[in-house]
This record gives sequence, C-alpha cells and structure tokens, in this order.
Amino acid sequence: MSEKIEVSETGIHIHDLEIENEDLAQYLAGFEEPEVAFEELVDIALRVKSQFTTDLETQNIREAADDVTTRMDELLEQLVEELQEKAALLVDPENGPVIKALDRATGDNLKKLLAPEDTLDQSPIARLRGMILQELNTFKEGMDKDLGAIKSKLGIDVQKRKTAADGADFESKIDGVIQSYALVYGDTAIATGAITEGSASKKGDTEVEINFADTNGISCKIIWESKTDARFKGKSTTQSPKVIDDQVRKELNDAIETRKAKSAIMVLDSSGLDMEAQPTWREYEGNKLLIVVDTLMPDEDLIRLAYIWGRWKAKASIGSMAATVDYDGIKNGFEQLRLRLQDLRNVKKTNTDVINMLTGSSALVNNIQKDTKRMMQDLAETIDIEFEAGPEDDLSDES
Repeated sequence: MSEKIEVSETGIHIHDLEIENEDLAQYLAGFEEPEVAFEELVDIALRVKSQFTTDLETQNIREAADDVTTRMDELLEQLVEELQEKAALLVDPENGPVIKALDRATGDNLKKLLAPEDTLDQSPIARLRGMILQELNTFKEGMDKDLGAIKSKLGIDVQKRKTAADGADFESKIDGVIQSYALVYGDTAIATGAITEGSASKKGDTEVEINFADTNGISCKIIWESKTDARFKGKSTTQSPKVIDDQVRKELNDAIETRKAKSAIMVLDSSGLDMEAQPTWREYEGNKLLIVVDTLMPDEDLIRLAYIWGRWKAKASIGSMAATVDYDGIKNGFEQLRLRLQDLRNVKKTNTDVINMLTGSSALVNNIQKDTKRMMQDLAETIDIEFEAGPEDDLSDES
C-alpha cells in the first residue's frame, strides 16, 4: 500500500500527495471547495473510460456479426456450387462414373435409367439429383432468411428508409437524457423542437439555461440539436461514410444565433456512418460540439460528458468564469487506450469466430456428404446392381 494513497473497497484516502500540474491548480483555484471539484474531475474521467469501453463492446459485436454473416454467405455459395458440380459429374449420362460402372455390367440399356432430367420420363438418379439440389436450395434459402433477420436486427447491410417518426423518436430519447441531467445541475431545460423564433425558423431541439446561481444571475444558454438527417452524413456509396462537418457547423451556428445561446451541441445518430473512421466526439470553433451515438441505445455517459462540456464553454464565455483545462490531453489519452484495446479485442474475437464458423461448416459438409452417399448406396441396392467404385467415387459412410 502506498504511503500517499490508501485504497479501500469504498474509496481512497490521500496523504500529502503532490500533483504538479499548473492547469489543474488554476482550475481548482476557482472553486470554494476544490476537493469537491477534484472529485468531479475524477468522476468525469471514470465516466469517459466507461463510455469508451461500452462503445468498444458494441462495435465488436457488430464487427463479429458482420464477419460471420459474410463468411457464412461465401461458404454456402461455395458449398452449393461444389455439390451441384459433383452431382452433375456423378450422374452424367455419357461420362459419369455411375453410368460407366453400370455400362460395364449391363450395357447401353442402363442409359435409359440415367436419362437426363430434361427428358419426358426422368430416371431415378435424375430425380434423386433434383431432390438433392432442391433440399440444398431450400436449406440455403432458410439460411439466407435467418442471416437476413440477424443483419436487420443489428442494422448490418440494411438500407432502412428514414421517416419523420424515426427522427422524432431519436429526438425524444436525447431530450429525456438532457432533461434528467438538467435536474441534477439545477438548470432549466425546454424542448424547443416545435417552437420557432423570428421568421418561423425551427432551430434547436432542447434549450438549456444554466442555473442563475452558477452564472451570478447572467442568462447563459446551451442549445442542443438531435439529428438523424442524411444531409449531415456522407453518401452511403462512398467507401467510408462520415459526417459532413460544414453542414454540422452551419446548423449549430444557426441554432446559436436563433436561440441566443453561448454554446451548441449536436447529437447525431450513427446509422449509415463508418464508425471506424468517424470520431464520436468533435469540437468546432471552441463553442460547438458534435457527438455521435447509437441510434437505438444512445450512450448516456457520452451525452452527460457533452452536457458538462457545454456548461463549461457557456460559462467560460461570460468572461470572469473562464477556466482552462487540458481537455484535449485527457481525450487523446483515452482515445489511444480505446484504440489499443479495440485492436486486442478485435483480434481475439475474430479468431474465436473463425474457429467456431469453420467447425460448424465442417460438420454441415460432413453430414451432407454422409446423407448423399447413403442415398446413393440405397439407390444402388434398390436397382440391385453392384459396381466397383474408385477412390473418388467411394459411396461409403466414411468422410
């Protein structure tokens, strides 16, 4: 146990711990109770760490599901093609191994038993081939349907049409989170999405006015925009769709001017964006911020961090309350840690998924091979003809 920090199950106790950081000292000096402000900074750091860990788990699930569905599609296509090719070679009425073996025993009459499937009276083997291919196609269609449902649930490779109801629902979710945080800080939050200012301009979805006790009675507002619009996102046909920064900046500037706010925050849904290339947090011109969250489960910790950022920037704009914190240094440190953890988890997750997928595919192929060989053997016994099979024509149950 360190002599300067004692750690227990419920907290820590600091003895004569010295931290040499001028920015931290200036920030804490602005508070009557610096120990409370220091605890808040530690709480923010822990929440940022939790947010990045949550984003990482969600991204890993999406990447693993996308990889598995893609590989399964490829394997199923390959399996169907190979079985179709093998079946066609096996029952070929001219050069197939079955017709050759049977020809040696009975002569040309057996060609009638192996007549192609496009003749009027199909042969037993042609009918068998048709049934096998029908079963395989049915199985593939079922797999495609199940995989399609999985993709739809996870939003993978699904082009869903955006409606006004989608945007309203997302806006309502974000407003609910903002309202709850406003209560914590004693701020006043008003849903302004349906309220117009001036010349019927609808700008800003939630307007937050900071508690007058924190601003010495000066009006200080933060405006929030909650968006799902495609106009803020790059085209889906591009290689890595990302946010259109100029559009976001213009929207936030208009909202600040319309609502007479000190800072503005846009919460944009991640649908249609390449989140490996798109940052979840981006600042513009000092008093504007963009955060990107999941459409169905927006990250409340990230929204709270943005709320604190908005209060800080708005209060700093008053003048006498300006405070300097090396936020970029903190954010960059967490971002580097998040990327390294993501690299490690991605490698481990991909290895596990590939092993499981190959194991399942191997079992599926073996079962189909066994069923096919058994059916062929039953058919041979049914027509009561024995023939010698070469190594490639073995119809036993050995796999």
